[in-house]
Amino acid sequence: MKTIDFLPEIYRQREALHRARLWWCIVFVIFSGAISASAMAQAWLRHGMAQQLEALTPEYALAQTQVQDLSTLQSQIVRASHEASLYTYLENPWPRTQLLAEVVRPLPGTIRLTKISLMEEESARTAIQIGPRNTKAEEEATAKASAPEKDLAKLQEENERRQTTIEIDGHTSDVPRLHAYVGDISRSPLIAGATIKSLEAAPANQQGRTRFTLRLMVRPGYCQRVLDAAGLPSPSSPDRRSAGGGGG
Repeated sequence: MKTIDFLPEIYRQREALHRARLWWCIVFVIFSGAISASAMAQAWLRHGMAQQLEALTPEYALAQTQVQDLSTLQSQIVRASHEASLYTYLENPWPRTQLLAEVVRPLPGTIRLTKISLMEEESARTAIQIGPRNTKAEEEATAKASAPEKDLAKLQEENERRQTTIEIDGHTSDVPRLHAYVGDISRSPLIAGATIKSLEAAPANQQGRTRFTLRLMVRPGYCQRVLDAAGLPSPSSPDRRSAGGGGG
């Protein structure tokens, strides 16, 4: 059965508009609630973060103070290290008594020493061997260096080309034992190398004896740079701390 609608069209339009407005109100309420909840959540998070920041502020200030203290201590340690290196370097060269003790310690009864000479030889370096120098970089490094570091660099520059050597004259009746004695000296922590410079028969009135001259190369002391054959600092310098005890 067909329903006949006698209402004018304007009433149907008003009803449709009313329903549309109702849906708009519902959507508005939903979005307003969502925005309000989001704003409240953000406000709550902001409040929580503010509280955390306020709680962390004293710890941050303490951490900043500790960082400054650490930087100051590191600077003091670096300066103390430079001063220690300078004081240690001033102990060079090795004490003469200590070097003599290293020479006499392995001396056998069949060897007699007549003369011990301690010398310092200087190795000359040409401008070609030294090579070009970065003056600007050196000036910047020197300007930043502390006073002890500058003094140490100056002393090293003055003394790095000096090689301490010992020459020993004597006589022996047992040449094989002399070679063993040279080997014993070579193993000394203060001696870089020992060689027999000369061997010759003694005069007729000293028959059976052999005169000799030994040459000993003394290791560089603490904080000294080892030079290579060209007179340049060696890149693989051994740790001088392994070279024996202190003065005597």
